[in-house]
Formats: sequence, C-alpha cells, structure tokens
Amino acid sequence: MLILLVLLSFTVSVQTLRVQGQQKNGSCVCDVKSFVWTFPAMTYENVSSLAQDCGDALQNLQTQIEDTKATMPHMLATVENVTRRLGPFQYLKSNGLYNALHLNQLKEELQELQHTIDITHNDNPSKETIKLTTEIAHAKQKVENMYKDNGFNLETVKENLRRLSNRVQTCRSIPTEFRSTCSQRIMTNISSPVVTKLSSYGKSYISGAWGREAKQDSEERYWVQPLTSGHRSGNVMRMYSSFNDFMAFKNYKDEPVAPSNTHTNAIQGPGTLLYGEAVFYQCYNTGELCRYDLQTKATLRHTLPEAGFNNKFPYCYYTCRDWTDMNLSADERGLWVVYSTLENHGNLVVSLLDSGSLNVTHTWKTGLFKKSVTNAFMVCGVLYATRYVDTYREEVFYAFDTATGLEDNTLALPLEKVAAGVANLHYNPIDRRLYMYNDGYLLAYQAAF
Repeated sequence: MLILLVLLSFTVSVQTLRVQGQQKNGSCVCDVKSFVWTFPAMTYENVSSLAQDCGDALQNLQTQIEDTKATMPHMLATVENVTRRLGPFQYLKSNGLYNALHLNQLKEELQELQHTIDITHNDNPSKETIKLTTEIAHAKQKVENMYKDNGFNLETVKENLRRLSNRVQTCRSIPTEFRSTCSQRIMTNISSPVVTKLSSYGKSYISGAWGREAKQDSEERYWVQPLTSGHRSGNVMRMYSSFNDFMAFKNYKDEPVAPSNTHTNAIQGPGTLLYGEAVFYQCYNTGELCRYDLQTKATLRHTLPEAGFNNKFPYCYYTCRDWTDMNLSADERGLWVVYSTLENHGNLVVSLLDSGSLNVTHTWKTGLFKKSVTNAFMVCGVLYATRYVDTYREEVFYAFDTATGLEDNTLALPLEKVAAGVANLHYNPIDRRLYMYNDGYLLAYQAAF
C-alpha cells in the first residue's frame, strides 16, 4: 500500500490532500476525486469584475476630487460674496428691523398715492376720489398697526396696494366724460383671418411685426418689420402706401431706422409699431424705448423704468419667444407699452406713453405672470392676453380693464393661426383689426364688441 501526496493549489490558499493507492502491475494506482481539481472560474470572474468596478469607482472619485479642487476657489468666493451681501439683512433681522424696512417702503408708496389722489380730487372731485382718499387713509393706519404685530402677510399687503395704485391711476387718467365706441365693452368675438399672406421676406424670418399705421386720422400705410439678425434685431421698416400694394408686394419703400442690425438705435424684438409718422420699438440691447421720426430721421431714446429686458421677462406660455420683453400697442386712447418688472414679480405691466416724448404718463400693474402668456395687446383701454392651444389655435383668455382696475381670466375667444409661434399681436383702432406676425406669415382678424 502506497500513500500518494497530491498538492492542490487554489486562488486563496494551498492545501495537501492524502490519497491511498495500490501497486498494480508495477504502477501505483489510486482513486482521486476530480472535483478538487476544478478551477473556480465563476469565483474568479466575480472577483475580477469587483476589482474592475472598484478601479472605475476610484478613478471617478479621483476625477471628482480634481474637479472640486478646481471649482472650490470660485465656490468659496461665491459663498463669501453672498455672506457679505446678506450681512446687512442679518443685522436688520437680528435687531428686529427687517419688517420695519418693508413697512417703511409701504408707507412711502402710500404717501405718494395720497399725494396723487389729493391733486386729482382738487382738479376733478368725484365719488371715486373721495372713496380712494378714505381707503388710502385706512391702509396707512393698517401699516402703522403692523409695526406692533409680530408677523403679517407682506404679499397680501402689496397686492392690496397694487389694486389701490391701479384705481388711483384710472381715476386721474380717465375723465368722467371719456367715451369711445368700445370703451364700455369687452371683445366678444374675433373673426377668422381676413388676411393670410406669407411675408415677402419668406418663412425663414420667424420673428417680426406688421400692420397698418395706427394713429387716428393718419394716412393709409402698411408696413412689415422682420428681425433679420438671429431673430433678435433689425434695422429696416418696409412700407406700402396702399393695401393693394401690400398684397402685391410692390411699390414699397425700405426705411432704415439705424445703420445696422447691431447699432445702438437698431430694433430689438418683435414689439415694433408705426404710429403717427414715427416708428416705436425697443432699442437694441437696452431697457430703453426708441422713437424714429420718419420726417426728421431723428431717433429719440427714453428709459422704461424698471423694465426687464434681454429675455428677463419674455412671452413663454408654450415655448419662450426670445426678445419679447417689451411690445408697443395702440388703441383708441393712445400709445401703450406692455412689459414686466421685478417689482411687480414678473407680472404684466402696461403703461400709457406720451407719443412725442416717450414719457410714461400712467402705469397699471396686473396680477398675470408674463411668462404664462404667448402675447398681449391693448384694445379700448383693456389689456388682453393670449395663450397657446395648439399649432393652429390661440385663445384670448384674460382681460385687464384700466378704466376699472378689474381683471377677468374667464375669457375664451378663439384665434386661428397657420403656425405655432406668435411673435407679435396688436390692435389697430382705425379698422378694428388685430395684426399677427405668425412665424413668417402675416395674418389679420376683425374684432367684434
């Protein structure tokens, strides 16, 4: 009987196996169980995969550490900057002055309203001016009482102040004898397009504006103003002396309002309007309004106070239409600009302009977020807003009446179109039509009251 010693090697250990054998025919014969010779392939593959995963994870971690080291100085600088800017507010809060700061601002705004309504009442006393004087006095007393309160809803207070401000603006801007053919009525219907025509510039220029000279008693003149540089800017107004010429795209005159698309007096955004022998638009790359005089060729500029620009507050209901921060509109009452401000939380603001000086004469603040609509326009002192329904339909769903300060978001006036995007939509008080620049198509509709 012989004893055979067999060495078996494993991946994790080495061990000796003793096997008994017999000598037969000059040979040593023994029985060895074969399973002990099997190489643990699955175990090896699992361990190999785990090792690879660990290596990859380690590499990713090293990459993240390197990236963090690279960005850490910038992050530390940002934190330090924010901390420094919050310092004064922390001081105010720790000393119980933060609420007082807001209340002081409210007191100042109420004081301005009080001064305005006093002047208005002296010039044109009415039941509304008396009522507003009483309400402003009550509001001032409420603010005084808030100094003693531990907490209050600042947003509610600001909303009430916005409504008071709108009523004061209305009271001082609309005489009691003021009337127009539609001033007391909301639009009841909008026709199917009475004009549907592809712009002479073609479909590639998807942003721009078009329409008819909008000032009452002005000569008939149609115009098209495409944005020819990145759908952002332009510098030429194409004008036609008659509707027939416009429909045939003949006998037109190209009027350059600036030397180039990026000149400081160039047109930015599709909010342009031709009104009273002048082109009104947002000046390129600024929060200013421009007035280009067709007779003198002179450009007047005026800052629109607190207005957002350069895509701060574009129209955005379906998809954002870039460079639509400001748009001009005209109706029976005059020239308007529609925009938004941080102070009004990004909600629509509408201001009545002096068309000669570009000075803002009156301002109303709405509660409708500008980025929640596709476009807005003025009709008879009423601000209307639209929203996207589908590629071929818009809907006028909102109205704000500057004569009363009241808002209505229950309208449902359908508006047909031929493409998805609405770059510009405005009303003309001469023919009572709405003019839309619809992704390169020129559409017009008849408004009904």
